[in-house]
Amino acid sequence: MRTIMSELRASLSRNTSMTISLIVTMTVSLLLAALGLLLQSQADRTEQFYGDKLQVQVNLCTDNSTAPTCVGGAATEEQTAAVQEALSTNPEVKSYDVRSPQENYDKARELLGQTDSGKAQLETVEPADFPESYFVTLNDPQEFDGLVSQVSGMDGVGNVQSLKKLLGPLFEILDKMRWAALATSLLLIVAAILQVSNTIRMTAYARRREIGIMRLVGASSWHIQLPFVLESMLAAVLSAALAAAGLAAFMWFVVYGYLRTTLGELTTWIRWQEAAAVMGYTTVLALLLALVPTLVMTRKYLDV
Repeated sequence: MRTIMSELRASLSRNTSMTISLIVTMTVSLLLAALGLLLQSQADRTEQFYGDKLQVQVNLCTDNSTAPTCVGGAATEEQTAAVQEALSTNPEVKSYDVRSPQENYDKARELLGQTDSGKAQLETVEPADFPESYFVTLNDPQEFDGLVSQVSGMDGVGNVQSLKKLLGPLFEILDKMRWAALATSLLLIVAAILQVSNTIRMTAYARRREIGIMRLVGASSWHIQLPFVLESMLAAVLSAALAAAGLAAFMWFVVYGYLRTTLGELTTWIRWQEAAAVMGYTTVLALLLALVPTLVMTRKYLDV
């Protein structure tokens, strides 16, 4: 091991600039891949919060509703049954899910609990202040006018919201940002693989006499390959650590420092748990990016 570590130090001193370049490229590619995965997690959380992209939300009346269809207060059992019948028989409706007032209160607590002002609002409400809601999936997401016009005027219906119209731009932005980050990351990953290959090729050429001598004295293939593998793994570990630090900074300053405090009432935002999982994925990716090309290229260029 003393000999191998000595060779590793010599290799790093010869290829300092290329190693730094490799670390920078891998760090940026891993960070972009991590951001893409975080955006995917955020899109999933937003879709789950709003009912997995359900297109129409029908809220029944509560005692505090001010809509003209709520003059009698909270929706009665007969009015609720009539709404359910309308949803079941409407040809535009594929299916619908029911969310109770308690479930709506729990969702509001999860959302508003992200900010101090939201926590203050929660102190003034209770589950009875929230309506019973119907989240409707349509056969054709573009065809919702007929359903909205039918149920919005029914007694017991407080309001009807088209979630597709409301959330469509948000999901579109999240989708574009995610794919842009992943596509750029893929290009940089290819560049990192090429850099690993080029570094090994140049190092092997610079050390061709030492490698030839090692073969003549009977050094094993693994003994010759190991310094190259260790050099790539060291670059991968440093890149993963830097990418994790960048991701932590993004969570601290952007998500917790801005989004959760300023836009906390829009949706539930990603937490440190999702960020930690993404850091683990990117670390594994970094090790694979370093190990696989190194093993392949050393067998090609070292002829071992």
